[in-house]
Amino acid sequence: MICKFQRTIKREITIKGIGLHSGEPVTLKLIPAESYDGINFIRNNVLIPARIEYANGFEFSTSLSREGQSVRTVEHLMAALYFTGIDNLFIEVSSEELPILDGSSILFIEKIKDAGIVSLNEEKIYAVINDQITVSDGDKFIKGRPYEGFVATFQASYNNKIIGNKMYRYDSTVKDDFLNVAKARTYCFLEEIEFLRERGLAKGGSLDNAVVFKGDTVLNPEGLRFEDEPVKHKVLDLVGDLYLLGMPIIGEIYSYKGGHRLNASFVRKLIEESKFDVKYASEVIDSMSGLNAKISS
Repeated sequence: MICKFQRTIKREITIKGIGLHSGEPVTLKLIPAESYDGINFIRNNVLIPARIEYANGFEFSTSLSREGQSVRTVEHLMAALYFTGIDNLFIEVSSEELPILDGSSILFIEKIKDAGIVSLNEEKIYAVINDQITVSDGDKFIKGRPYEGFVATFQASYNNKIIGNKMYRYDSTVKDDFLNVAKARTYCFLEEIEFLRERGLAKGGSLDNAVVFKGDTVLNPEGLRFEDEPVKHKVLDLVGDLYLLGMPIIGEIYSYKGGHRLNASFVRKLIEESKFDVKYASEVIDSMSGLNAKISS
C-alpha cells in the first residue's frame, strides 16, 4: 500500500501496561504531530527520535537512547506505526520500557484506529532501495534488493518441530496481510526463562503476553494463533526495526535467522552505502508499473 500523504493520529491516546523485561508498570501517551516532525519518544522531557542513530541496545529487544534517557522494546509499537502508515507522532513514556500488552502489535493498532488517522498536507516520503545489499553475522544474514512494493520475509532454522524451518513472506500489497503479522506474539523457550531472569530480563513475561515452548509443546492453553506464529512475529520485529530508518522502505527484504542486532546493522548499512533513494509518494507511484502500486490517501 502506497500512502500519498503523511499521517498522524486525530487525538491523543493513553495506553497502559507492563514492560516485558522490566516488569514495571508503564503509561504511554501518543500525541498528534505535524508534517516532518517524525516519530519521537519523550522520556523525562528528553526527545528521543525513533531513528537508527539512537538505537544502541539489542538484547532480546530494541532500545533507543539519548542524553542519558532510554526507551526499550520499541519494535512492536514501531511495527504498528508502520502498518497504520503513521509518520509523525510524539510518544511520552512514563517508564523505560514500552508496554508489552499481549506480546504482539495488534492492540497498538486497534488503539490507533480507534483514535482515528488523519492525512496531513505534505507528501509521504519513501526509501526506495536502488541496489542489492547484504549484511551477515556467521550463518545469519539479511538481504535487500529493489522491488515494486514492500516485501519482508523471515526464514527460521530451529531444532524444534513446531518452528523448524518455517518461513513467512509479508507483502504490503496483499489486502490485510498485515493482520497476519500484527497478531503474532513474541515467544521464548521455557529453558530460556531462567537465563533471561538471571540477566534482569523477562520479569513481566507470562502466558498472557508471550508464547512459551517446552520442547515441542506450546504451554499456552489457547495454543498458537497461527501455525507459523513464531516466524510471523519475527517478521513483525523486522518491520518494526526497519522503520527506524525514519521512512517506509520500497524494496524486498529477506532475513535468514536475523534478530534485532542484525536488523539494525542492515538499516545502518543502507544509510552508509547509500543503497536507497529518497522519493516522494508521487514519484514512487509514477515509477511503478501499477501492478503492485495500491494507493491510499
